[in-house]
Amino acid sequence: MKIPKEAKIGFIGLITIAAFIWTFHFMKGKNILKYARTYTIIYNKIDGLEESGAVLLSGYKVGLVNEIHFLPDLSGRLSVNILLEEKFDLPLNTVAQIFSADLMGTKAIRLNLAESDEFHQPGDTLIGNIEGSLQEQVSIQMLPLKNKAENLILSIDSVLSVIQNIFNEDFRDNFSKSFEHIVATISNLQRSTYALDTILTNKEGRLARIISNVESISSNLRSNNDELTNILKNFSSVSDSLASSDIKSTIENLDNTLAQMNIILEDINAGKGSVGMLVKNDTLYYNLEAAVGELDKLLRDMRENPKRYIHFSVFDLGKTV
Repeated sequence: MKIPKEAKIGFIGLITIAAFIWTFHFMKGKNILKYARTYTIIYNKIDGLEESGAVLLSGYKVGLVNEIHFLPDLSGRLSVNILLEEKFDLPLNTVAQIFSADLMGTKAIRLNLAESDEFHQPGDTLIGNIEGSLQEQVSIQMLPLKNKAENLILSIDSVLSVIQNIFNEDFRDNFSKSFEHIVATISNLQRSTYALDTILTNKEGRLARIISNVESISSNLRSNNDELTNILKNFSSVSDSLASSDIKSTIENLDNTLAQMNIILEDINAGKGSVGMLVKNDTLYYNLEAAVGELDKLLRDMRENPKRYIHFSVFDLGKTV
């Protein structure tokens, strides 16, 4: 049977149209010859997500964004339809998250599978959210650093204010004077050091003799170590004897003696007894003084005129002289 030319042309045209349709969808990332399941996600915003955007699971492309349109309720929310070409089930509560797939900010959808024994059916609506942009993430990471920097700036400003208050004109004047004093002190120290060095140089021989004498003394002490040890032992023995003696009793006796002496002195001061009368009674003193004077006259007269008081007999002459 001969196929008409028109049929051949029509068949070729159909094949061409089918190839064009397949190529068109393939260029959009769709493979109409491959099995795919569709799911819907509702977003408040999509941050630049476009149709044909990749759908990834664990970093592997498993589908693409098929269609994006606004919901008819005029809320401004968007309905995103995705095609999954891989044959696997999505657990319930799986989250479809929009994120930046590269540094250029290309948006894609990441499937975060939930842990569930139940699964979504094709055509179900998935939970959707948006990962923060790189700028937002950087801002979140930089926020604590920003706060710390602001606090640091405030602290630095406070420190600068305190420093400015401290380093006022009076402080600068005082500091200048103090620095001058320090320079003068250093100069005096240099002169003193030079003078000391001169003295040490001039007295070098004397210092050598002093050091030699010290060495001689230490040598003598070392050679007389046994004698020094005996002296220290004797001193220790004396101190032990003093410690063991009844010093307390001696002190008590001395205290009693002083108390009695104090009583005697009080009696004398009160005019009691012969000594007290002699000290306190003027008449007795004057009488005693007069008696002493008379006695002195008597002794003087006895020296000058002994014959008045001394008589002796001369037996051979028979008379008294």
